[in-house]
Amino acid sequence: MSLLVLLFSFLTIFSQTVEIKIDADTIYQPIDGFGATTGMLVYGSKDNLTPALRAQAIDAVYNQVKLNMGNVSFGVFETPRNATDTWGQRQNDDNDPFRYEWNGFNWSALNLMNQKIIQPGMPLGFTEFYPANSISMRWEQTWLSAIMTSDYQRFLYECSEHVAAGLHYWRDTLGLNSKYMMLFNEPTSGNVELTGGNTQTVIDIIKAVGNRLRNEGFLETKFVVPGEETEERSFNVASEIFKDAQARNFVGAIAYHTYPYGSVYSSIPNILSTSGAGKPVKSRIAIRESLKNLCSQYSIPLWMTEVSHGYVDPRSMDALRGRAIHIHDEFIYANASAYFGMGNMWDMISQQMHFGNKDLYSEESTIVLIDNDSAKVIITGIGYAIGHYSRWISKGAKRIKAVSSDSLVQVSAFINDFTKRIALVVINNSPQSRSATISLNGKEFQSQINGEQSYDTARWQIINPIISKDGIFDYSLQPYSVSSFGSDIGPFSSVKEESELFDFYISPNPAKEFLSISLDGNNSIPNFSICIYDIFGNALLNKNFSSNGSVRNFNMNIEDLSQGIYYFKLITTNSLMVKKFVVIK
Repeated sequence: MSLLVLLFSFLTIFSQTVEIKIDADTIYQPIDGFGATTGMLVYGSKDNLTPALRAQAIDAVYNQVKLNMGNVSFGVFETPRNATDTWGQRQNDDNDPFRYEWNGFNWSALNLMNQKIIQPGMPLGFTEFYPANSISMRWEQTWLSAIMTSDYQRFLYECSEHVAAGLHYWRDTLGLNSKYMMLFNEPTSGNVELTGGNTQTVIDIIKAVGNRLRNEGFLETKFVVPGEETEERSFNVASEIFKDAQARNFVGAIAYHTYPYGSVYSSIPNILSTSGAGKPVKSRIAIRESLKNLCSQYSIPLWMTEVSHGYVDPRSMDALRGRAIHIHDEFIYANASAYFGMGNMWDMISQQMHFGNKDLYSEESTIVLIDNDSAKVIITGIGYAIGHYSRWISKGAKRIKAVSSDSLVQVSAFINDFTKRIALVVINNSPQSRSATISLNGKEFQSQINGEQSYDTARWQIINPIISKDGIFDYSLQPYSVSSFGSDIGPFSSVKEESELFDFYISPNPAKEFLSISLDGNNSIPNFSICIYDIFGNALLNKNFSSNGSVRNFNMNIEDLSQGIYYFKLITTNSLMVKKFVVIK
């Protein structure tokens, strides 16, 4: 009997050990970032948030969770400039789609969005936002339906005028430039915002709007399409768009949603009972493979741009772990380059206005919830889940191969080419702790490993620095937990031509308020640039030098940097060198 007990104990211990192997030489998709539909919680002239609450909410969304992306709604803007009820007075600006009647456009909502969200968010990293002055015949442009029925060609011209007018104001008045523009939201499914339209209508609008934008000087703007309700419908519509050579020329990203409500990836209980139990649903993997292959064929990024109705308390660990699994699966199975929650923020007053109740915590997939009564800003489970990725992965990082020996322990890994820093996110879906041994194939972890973890009673809890041994490190994963790790993976000096004759030094190190940089070597370096990054790969300070080789020593003020580890990158015409330094306070 005692022998059986010992054997059982041995098997139990063995089953709780997991090997995680990372291969930094097997590279997959670049990551564009993380986002949400961007709302401002201002209705007419009424701001639901006090200045203090707004500042806290913006800090939570863009500084703590670190959303860098978002589609920005213009509200109803094709409505008279002096309208007192923009929604009730929405109408065509005039009957000539080739002439902008600027008195027929109202930019009050967009101006407030710029003031309340965009400008405060940009210094915190909200830089990859894009306009969503979309075609929505169900909501904003109901007057288009009659025109589509009576004169289809004019209908296409009117769609083009609507989008182009918005982009002119976005660029020419607000001074905003964006690579992307969201043209539709569920045009032929779900919301069915292209009322009476079909896939061919989607294609025709893409071509008509795209050609007008090119003719009016928007030479690089491309569309995020189609953003249909389900993965299958998004795939089918995207496939038809790509078959049209002219239409696909205007496509910048393929967007998809993961509905209907109650589906595998909308519902968190479903996520936890399938992929979270080591049993991902084959049909959901298959459609993601199809989306991945389609976008790969045309070298177009794939974005998951909306999810909601998780059916759990947004403050729970289930919410956090469920959405962390969802992110993992979109990155692994679909090669998605971006992941979006439903909304950036939502408050109790808005809940009462829209739904007539105070059930604020029904909004599971909003990044931040705001209780106006108690003046509290709450980061939700999806916010914490996104943060486990976005706080460690910067735009442009690439996913690399990562394999776990345990089906209940999921892992995804990423590398930043500039800082040569690796990040990994590990999800333990077991009710028991797991002892993880993490190794890096062909390379070694070159410094201490930093990290943070979330489990039942903790969110983003800092992990004590881990020292690798022989390029391997061990860590005990909490039951039902999500953990993020980051580390250097190699030397930072490039092997470029002039680097053999050129070097630079930074002092003091550690530093408090300033850095002194000294250039060394026999070469004259006429032009170079420098950049300081944090451990997450976020660029914090930039400066360019054009000096005909006369600059050999200079100082940089770093008093605004918090205590921590940073990287100083120096770029010349032929080389790139990075050195690490520490800030102490």
